[in-house]
Amino acid sequence: MDKQRIFDHLLKLCAVPSISGSDGERAMPDTIRACLMEHAYFQKHPDYIDIFTIPQAAEKESYIFARYECERKTEKTILLLSHFDVVAIDEYGAGKPYAFDPIAYEDFLKKDKVHLDEESQADLESGHYLFGRGVCDMKWGLAADMEVLFHFAEHPDEAEANVLLVSVPDEERNSMGMLAAVPQLLAYQRKHNLKIEHCIVSEPDISPDKCMNGKRMFIGAAGKIVPLFYCVGKETHVGDPYFGLNPNTLCSAIVERMELDPNFIDTARGYETPAPTCLKQSDCKTNYSVQTPYDAYCYFNLMTLSKTPDVIMKELIDLAEDAFAAVLKKRIEYHHAALKKVGKHIPINEYPVNVMTYQQLYQRCEQLHGQTFVTHMQTFIKQLKNDDLRKMSLAVVQEAHTFLDDRNPIIILSFTPPYYPHSGFLHEDAVLRKACERIVRDGEAIQETYHINDCFNGLTDMSYLSLREPVDIDSLTKNFPLWGIHYEVPLQKIRDLNIDFVNFGPLGKDPHKYTERIDLEYSMEKAPVLLLKLVRYLSES
Repeated sequence: MDKQRIFDHLLKLCAVPSISGSDGERAMPDTIRACLMEHAYFQKHPDYIDIFTIPQAAEKESYIFARYECERKTEKTILLLSHFDVVAIDEYGAGKPYAFDPIAYEDFLKKDKVHLDEESQADLESGHYLFGRGVCDMKWGLAADMEVLFHFAEHPDEAEANVLLVSVPDEERNSMGMLAAVPQLLAYQRKHNLKIEHCIVSEPDISPDKCMNGKRMFIGAAGKIVPLFYCVGKETHVGDPYFGLNPNTLCSAIVERMELDPNFIDTARGYETPAPTCLKQSDCKTNYSVQTPYDAYCYFNLMTLSKTPDVIMKELIDLAEDAFAAVLKKRIEYHHAALKKVGKHIPINEYPVNVMTYQQLYQRCEQLHGQTFVTHMQTFIKQLKNDDLRKMSLAVVQEAHTFLDDRNPIIILSFTPPYYPHSGFLHEDAVLRKACERIVRDGEAIQETYHINDCFNGLTDMSYLSLREPVDIDSLTKNFPLWGIHYEVPLQKIRDLNIDFVNFGPLGKDPHKYTERIDLEYSMEKAPVLLLKLVRYLSES
C-alpha cells in the first residue's frame, strides 16, 4: 500500500466541497473516476468504472462502482463501501475558506485565528494530525479503498478475489445513495458473475462509549426509526384560552416524557442504544395572530437493537395517551384555580384523550370517503415538491387529517425518514468474525489493541447490507406516509444481499466538528497495512 498515494488522494478528495445536497457532492463521482483513471489498470479497463444516477433524486445525484478483477477467475468478491458526502462547515467560522484544504487549514489554525480545546491544540502542535472537513469522515476510507484496488492491480499474484469499490452520496442525510445502490448491487453481481459475501467499511469510530484501551472493529449496527407526533388542538381566541386546547402543550408533554427516557433505550447481548432525543418541535402556524395554533408536531431520534416497528408503535401510543391525559388533567386543574382566583365563570371545553396511528387514520378516512380519499391522497403525495422528507411526511398526515370526521383534538403517530433496520448479531463461527480475530492477533504484533464490537451505535449505510432479523412490514410501511412513492427501504433486497460487514477505519477525532482530524502515523502507516490484510483474509475464506 502506497501511503503517499493515499495521502495525495485524500487531499484531492477533501478539496471537493461535497456537502450533502450540494454541487460539490454531485461532482464527487467524476472526481473519484478521475483519480482511478490515473492508474494504468483503469486506463486499460475504463469500463470497470460505472457511475449510476439515483432515480428518486431531485438533482442528478449519482454513485460510483469500480472493480478490480482477480486474474484467477472467481466469483468471490470483497465489497469496499464508503460515502463521499460530508456535513456542512458553518462551525468553522473564520476558517471556512480553508475547511476543504487540510494543508491551508493547518496553517490557519497555527495562527491562532480560532480557539481550540486543549486536546485539539496539543494534537495540532504535535504535527501528527491532519485537520479538515472529511479527512476522518470519511474520505480517508475512500482514499484507502482506491489504494486497495491499485495495490492488487500492481500485485495481481496477491489477489484471491475480486474487489468492488462502491462510494455513495447522502449518507449524512437520508442515505438515498445507499438505498439506490442496494438493488444495483444485486443486478451488478448477476451481470458480472460476482458473489459478494463480505464488506469492509472504513468509517471512523465515533460512538460515545469509545474505549480508551484499544480500537474497535464493528461487525453489527444499531438501527434507527423516527417517530413523528402530529398534534391537533382546538383553536381559540387568546382572550378565551380555556375554550380551546393549544397543540403546543400536547407536543411539550410528549417531549417531556420521551426526551432521554431510558425506557426507550434498547438493549441486547450486553449492548445498548443511546436514549431518544427530540430532533424537531414546532407548531405549524406561519403568521402572527391572536388565534392559538391549530396544530404542532415533533419527531425524535430513536435507535434500535432488537425492537421491531410494531413493538415501538405500541410503546409510542402508550406514551402519547399518557401525555394527552396529563395535559387535559393539568388544564382542568388550572381552570379550577382560575375560577377561584377571579370568582366568576370562565368558559371551558372538555375533550377526550384521542390518539391514533397514521394507519388507523387512513383506514378511517377510507371508510368515510372510499376511493375518493385514496385517489386524492395518492395524487397529493405524488405531487409533493421534493423537499425535506420530514416536512413532506408532515404534509401528508395533515392532508389526510382534513378528511377525518372527528374534529376534536388528536395526536396522530407516524414514522418519517430515515429508517435504518438494525442488523442483528453475527454468529460466533462467521467467516468475517474469524477474519477480524486474525486482525486482533496481527494488532498485538505491532502493539495495537483491537476489540470486535457487535454494535456500531452511529447511523451507517452498513445497516442496508443485511437483515438478519424479521421486520413487521405492515406496521412499518402503513405508518410511513411517504413509503413507496418518495421514500422506501428495499427490505427484501437487503435480505437478498445478505452481506456480512465490518467497519475498520482510521484513528480520528471530532468528525462533524471544526476540529475533525486523523492521526497520520496510525492512519497512514498501520491502518492501510491491516486493511489490506483484512481484504486478504476475507478473500481466502
